[in-house]
Amino acid sequence: MTAQLAPAPIPTAAWLRDPLAEYRQGDFLMSGTAGSVLGRGTETLRMDASNSRDVLAAHFGAASQRPAIAGVLPFQPGKSGEFLVMDTTLRGPRLARPASKAGAVQGTSALGTAIRGQRGGTPMAPQAADGHYTDAVAAALKKFSPSGLQKVVLARSRSAALPAPLDITALLARLLGQNPSAYVFAAPLPGNKTLVGASPELLIRRSGTLALSNPLAGSVPRCADPVQDAANAQTLLRSVKDLHEHAIVVDMVAGVMGGLCHDLVVPPRPELVRTDSMWHLSTKLQGRLRDPETTSLDLAFALHPTPAVCGWPTQMACELIEELEESARGFYAGAVGWTDAAGDGEWAVSIRCAEVSNDGVRVHAGAGIVPGSDPQLELAETEAKFRTILAGLGVAP
Repeated sequence: MTAQLAPAPIPTAAWLRDPLAEYRQGDFLMSGTAGSVLGRGTETLRMDASNSRDVLAAHFGAASQRPAIAGVLPFQPGKSGEFLVMDTTLRGPRLARPASKAGAVQGTSALGTAIRGQRGGTPMAPQAADGHYTDAVAAALKKFSPSGLQKVVLARSRSAALPAPLDITALLARLLGQNPSAYVFAAPLPGNKTLVGASPELLIRRSGTLALSNPLAGSVPRCADPVQDAANAQTLLRSVKDLHEHAIVVDMVAGVMGGLCHDLVVPPRPELVRTDSMWHLSTKLQGRLRDPETTSLDLAFALHPTPAVCGWPTQMACELIEELEESARGFYAGAVGWTDAAGDGEWAVSIRCAEVSNDGVRVHAGAGIVPGSDPQLELAETEAKFRTILAGLGVAP
């Protein structure tokens, strides 16, 4: 493991022994395929696609003092992201499952009990009744046409009051233990809030001139019976509806990356990937940047939001989302990640996450709607997707 140190350093020896123990609320932490990053700083800033290059150039003028910037992009296209200028940044390999999860399980289970108590024993009540979501899916199905809407992703939310501030470190440990291959993250938000999650989906990673994106679209819930679970996965891999949904996403990502990269490789068919709760169709696209000055944040702004979390065409899908969903997404289905002074970095899609404040927590889950979607099956898919973050919070198996 290597470490980059700046003023007010995070203790390197402690980071080597137990990375999560060094996390403090307000820090940025992310563990993914590019390794792990823990950052600390006091300066925050806002950027959008129109000014990010100028802002990054100004803050990386003395790279040794400002080794990296990290943050989150909101779901809504064109809006500014929230970023932390990390005065101290430690880098290392991807975080492993915690050696001892007892404290993490105890901490989140205690909060889970408190959360359930706020709702009369239910694991975080939905923001709206199930019928609201199935009605929204039915309404969306009437909007499709060959020359118009092709896909829309509709989400729903759950929320709960917190009797005491949530132990973010315990939540991170539990998410790592349950989802070791996910992009596990904690990112500070305005208003003393934190976005915490375990996303399965890579928006973009840049390493030198190599750019890689791994969109996921087309999903089916996991099954406790291993034989049926394997059969469901194979059915997904042959599903005409899900392959069509996935192709919409891949075509959009390939179009954007094709304009920014040469030697773009796009596999002809998707693969299967699994999480704790879902099977997904997955395609990895990679190419070499035409302009070496293109940063990972440039790429994230160019790609976000993909049809995997929004729909297609983007503007039409966004308008329908605003019309049909019961609450604003905020930073759910946005992007979370980091970029360093060289432009390298990694950005994950901010799904399977919770927005946590001192007195409340809100989670979202969505499903892609295309012609042929069934409202009840899409509702069931959102329930399955809730499991990742609810299990981390200690309110679901």
